[in-house]
Amino acid sequence: MIAKVFKRFSIYSVTFSLFALCALAYLYSDFDWVWFTFQSRVYNFLVLLGLFIITLIAVKRIFHYANIENRNHYYLIIYPLIVYAFPIEQFDIRILLCSALFFSGWASFREHIADKDSISNKSSLTKLLDAIVLISFSSVLFYENIFLLLFPALGLAFSKKSINGKELGIIVIIPVIILFTSYQLVSLFQFNSFFFSSLLSEYYFSVYNTFNISFVYQHPEMIVLLILIIISILANIRSRSKHDAKTLDYTGLGYLFLIAFIIGYSKNSSEMLLHYLTLPLTYYINKLLESNKNSFLANFLFILIIISFLLFTFVLK
Repeated sequence: MIAKVFKRFSIYSVTFSLFALCALAYLYSDFDWVWFTFQSRVYNFLVLLGLFIITLIAVKRIFHYANIENRNHYYLIIYPLIVYAFPIEQFDIRILLCSALFFSGWASFREHIADKDSISNKSSLTKLLDAIVLISFSSVLFYENIFLLLFPALGLAFSKKSINGKELGIIVIIPVIILFTSYQLVSLFQFNSFFFSSLLSEYYFSVYNTFNISFVYQHPEMIVLLILIIISILANIRSRSKHDAKTLDYTGLGYLFLIAFIIGYSKNSSEMLLHYLTLPLTYYINKLLESNKNSFLANFLFILIIISFLLFTFVLK
């Protein structure tokens, strides 16, 4: 069955996942892009495919340090299906790029936390540096992304080993250097219209708006995903994970609710912001599928997701 195919990291599961991502990249390459696009659809396809693969690799790295990678690789099919379910009217390549940078940074940060608990942790600070650099570069596109550094800071503050001076210095100094240098280069070459934009302004975020996620109810495949997320959160909220793993899970949960809050109070095709949620959505649905050792539940949920996706994407639209 489906669960058996994606139980291991095999040639079949990887091939199917890459095929699904290729189809996604081809579909998205035909949209009218915001910010940047090649004249050739082939180049657009390659850029999108690269960003999707980077995100999927970040998910794989995170699952490895969540102690579930050796048990299944369901995320290889979950991630493409989640992205397929997103309703998008206007495609903003910056969102996809920023989310890929942040997720890769979070993967490096998770590796840093794991290295801190090991006996030999010589590369620990290098992993943290990678994480901060990647997140800082996402702030060059939308300066509000600098606040995403709050989540690694929280993860360090509440980890089993307290934050030290070197870690604090990396979190504070590196973003300042990157942002200052990038801003000077952007001003020098007059690329101001391409970088340091305001995410909240461009998507018309305001708490005075009515909280609106009606697009979820208009797309039944999104409702299926939402139900699975709620079930997974309730099922795993009392899990007996290690202290640091549980701390990072709670931090990720806070990130999920923050992005959902921003999406709800944003206008102007805020559905595009759903790409910021691909990691937590994939993570929690994968945890739900692997929580039951009987593959019947996984097969049932896979069939439910796939049928709802095919039915509401190609048949009833």
